[in-house]
Amino acid sequence: MSEKRISEYIEGKYGKLGLERVWHDTATPFKDVLQEFQIWMEKHFILEKESGGPLHGAAFVTCGNWDLKTKIPEQLKVSKIKPPAYFMEWINLKDIYLNFYNRRVSKATGMMTMMRELNIPLLGSHHLGIDDTKNIARVLQHMLADGAVLQVTAKRSSSVTGDVKFFFKNRIR
Repeated sequence: MSEKRISEYIEGKYGKLGLERVWHDTATPFKDVLQEFQIWMEKHFILEKESGGPLHGAAFVTCGNWDLKTKIPEQLKVSKIKPPAYFMEWINLKDIYLNFYNRRVSKATGMMTMMRELNIPLLGSHHLGIDDTKNIARVLQHMLADGAVLQVTAKRSSSVTGDVKFFFKNRIR
């Protein structure tokens, strides 16, 4: 969204206080969110009981590499949190999509393009977190129904700030 559109959205939703004030007053600290998330994963047998261990038969599915390659490491550093092992590898749905449907595009095929090509209507608002997750899940479900097989597309070396190895030759750059 443009900055103007974001400002209009925030003002319409939160009034003149603005987003910074709302986030400051209402946001749960990242460390607490991460801890709650780990408890949830342990409860659902996705994560070993030892906090921050590897995932069991699961991986994060992203729409691009940016979140787990760049933003999560930055947030972990700012929050002074030791990087959990489960952030070391992920599945970039864009790469799976390119290869499964034999697309030969090397620049960012995004969620909207995938949805359009698969005839999946957009639900909610594009770039609104929860709506994006639901729409990405719908793309994933469609691909699985078509016979796509998921595999890890990227893995970080020894540390969360280490080099990333990408496993697909035909991938988003």
